[in-house]
Amino acid sequence: MLRSPPRYSDPSLAPLDEADRKLIAMLASDGRASGRDLAQQTGISEANVSRRLARLIDERSVRIVGFVPPACLGLSVQFSAYVRVRGDIDAAAAEILKHPEFTYVSASFGEWDLILGGVASDANSMVALLDRALTANPLFHGVETRVVLEYADAGQSQALAGEPAADREVDRTDRQIIRHVQDDGRISFTDIAQHTGISATSAADRFRRLVADRVVRILTLPDPAQVSLNLSGVFSVSASRPSREVTHALAAMPEISFLCVTTGTSPVQGEFQVRDGAHFDELRARIMGVPGIKDVRVSLLRKLYRHSFVWGPAEAG
Repeated sequence: MLRSPPRYSDPSLAPLDEADRKLIAMLASDGRASGRDLAQQTGISEANVSRRLARLIDERSVRIVGFVPPACLGLSVQFSAYVRVRGDIDAAAAEILKHPEFTYVSASFGEWDLILGGVASDANSMVALLDRALTANPLFHGVETRVVLEYADAGQSQALAGEPAADREVDRTDRQIIRHVQDDGRISFTDIAQHTGISATSAADRFRRLVADRVVRILTLPDPAQVSLNLSGVFSVSASRPSREVTHALAAMPEISFLCVTTGTSPVQGEFQVRDGAHFDELRARIMGVPGIKDVRVSLLRKLYRHSFVWGPAEAG
């Protein structure tokens, strides 16, 4: 049976038990929920919650990260690139990983060998990156690039949709906080204070303002394979209806974890996780049943090389 391997965790890990799954479900609603709140909601002791959460994060069964709209850090262009490879795909991916601007790098079964996501300060910088990393490298051919126009209100992209507060300045201290939260969405205010040289109270105040202004959004990312979602992939659809109407219909499907509108002939792009092949067939039928959808292009993910939410230049401590 075709399966997507775990994204983040060790394939040899035992499946999560019911208490672990309940804890992850609670974190999906609030990735920074306190141990006390998690204990009250799950019925597990606070000490047990602390041990379980530390284990889940350490083994990467779940990742809790801070998402910051790249535009807040001067990166106005987000894009996807779909690539065909000549020769060894691992070697080709290693070439891509030399460029930190590519924040998502995965291999897939289907039309494309590698699927990439990246950020750039502007269109000229994006073109220069693509020329430098892909066009000039004989390992790659058949590159298709799409610029992300907006995120839709579905699954994980629900936290990405919507704009930050207008005219929100992000100063040097904010950028320091952002960098640490991008790495660890549950980092304590005490640790932030130690890294930035401000008090824990100031760190808490600044963090809460960043969240209130939608500059920082906390995402909880369980490893799909650890919660019995054994097949993952990406898709794009072409339709005879406006893109926002299509994304609104697709957003109601719980299997779709990510959804955005891009440039190109198939402007609605998404990501899904399903249990198995039969579940995939059923989901594809529902997608094709959405009024106005003419075609769906699917690639099944087979290996993840990078999935980072850290972008923008590092701020000195």
